[in-house]
Amino acid sequence: MDSITQATLGAAVGEALLGKKVGYRAAAWGAVLGTLPDLDILINPFVDTVNELYFHRNITHSFFFALLISPFIGWGIDKVHAQLEIGWKRWANLSFWVIATHILIDIPTTYGTQALQPFTNYPVTTDSIFIIDPLYTVPLLLGLLVSLFLNRTSNKRRIINYAGLTISTFYLIWALGIKAHVHGTFQESFTQQYGNYEKMKTTPNGPTTFLWNGYIVKNDTLYHSLYSIFDESTDLEFRSIPRNSHKIKPYINDRALEALMWFSRGYYTVEETDEGDLLYYDLRFGRDDLWLTDEGGFVWRNRLIFDDAGNAHTFEQDLPSFDARSENLGLFWNRIWGQ
Repeated sequence: MDSITQATLGAAVGEALLGKKVGYRAAAWGAVLGTLPDLDILINPFVDTVNELYFHRNITHSFFFALLISPFIGWGIDKVHAQLEIGWKRWANLSFWVIATHILIDIPTTYGTQALQPFTNYPVTTDSIFIIDPLYTVPLLLGLLVSLFLNRTSNKRRIINYAGLTISTFYLIWALGIKAHVHGTFQESFTQQYGNYEKMKTTPNGPTTFLWNGYIVKNDTLYHSLYSIFDESTDLEFRSIPRNSHKIKPYINDRALEALMWFSRGYYTVEETDEGDLLYYDLRFGRDDLWLTDEGGFVWRNRLIFDDAGNAHTFEQDLPSFDARSENLGLFWNRIWGQ
C-alpha cells in the first residue's frame, strides 16, 4: 500500500496497543515503524534492476523479519523513553504488530510481498485491493485523528480508534468477498466462450473494489476484460493479446528473464522494436488508459539488456505512468458504475 496508508495503519495499531499508557508517543512510533519495511528501497542505488526486483518487499516484508527485529526496536524505544517505565517487551510487542500489519496490508495488493522469507521467495498476494484505496484509508485516518484529540484515558478515544480499525478491516473482508464473485464471473464467461484455460488472475482496476481486471492465459495468448460489479450483463468481451513467448525462448534461462518471469507469474507480452530491442511487459499492472480505449500503452515496460556474450543479463525499467487526460478520467468514473 501507499506510504500514507502504511503510516496511518501503524499509528492506529500503536495507539490501540499503548495509547492509554504513553499517549501520542504510541501513534508516533507506530507511524514511523509502519513505514520501516519500505526502507528496503535504500538499496536500489547499489544494485541493478534484477536484484532490485528480487529485493523489494523481500526479507523486510516477512514475518520472520518482524519477529527478529522487534525485540531490538523495543529495547531501543524503551531506552529513549526510560522515564515512562513501560518496559522493552511492551514496545517490542507494539513493534511486531505494526510491522506485521504492514505485511498483512501489502498482501492484498497485486505486487504482493515475500511474507515467508527466508523460506521461500514466493510473492504472497490475494489481488483484492489496489495499492491506493481511499475507502480503506479514510475511515482508518479519521478514527485515528479524532482519537488523538481526546484524553488518553478516555474510553471514547479507544472506541473511536478501534472503530476506524474495524471498519477498514471489514473493508478488506468485503474486498475478498467481491473478488470471489468477480473471479467466478470471469471464469464462467471465459469458459463459455473459449473453453478451458491455463491460469487466471483478477485484480482491482484503480483505487476501488468496484471495477476489476481479468487476465486469463490460454496457450500463448493472454485475454483481458473489464467487469464492474454494477454491470447488468456478465457476458464479458475479451480482447486477446499475443504473449509472443517465442521471442524470448532463446533467453529463458538468462538472469534477466528468470527474474521477469518469476515476478510476472506468466502474465506478460513481449514486443520486438524496429531497432531490435526486446520489450517485456508485465500486464498485471495494466495500461496507461486503464484499458478504457484502444490507444493505451502497457504501464510496466522492461527493455532487455544483453551482455557481450549475448545473454539477457539485466533490464531497464520504465517507471509506471498513467494517462490522466480528463476524457479518460470521465470514462473511468462512468465505467466504475457500469456504464
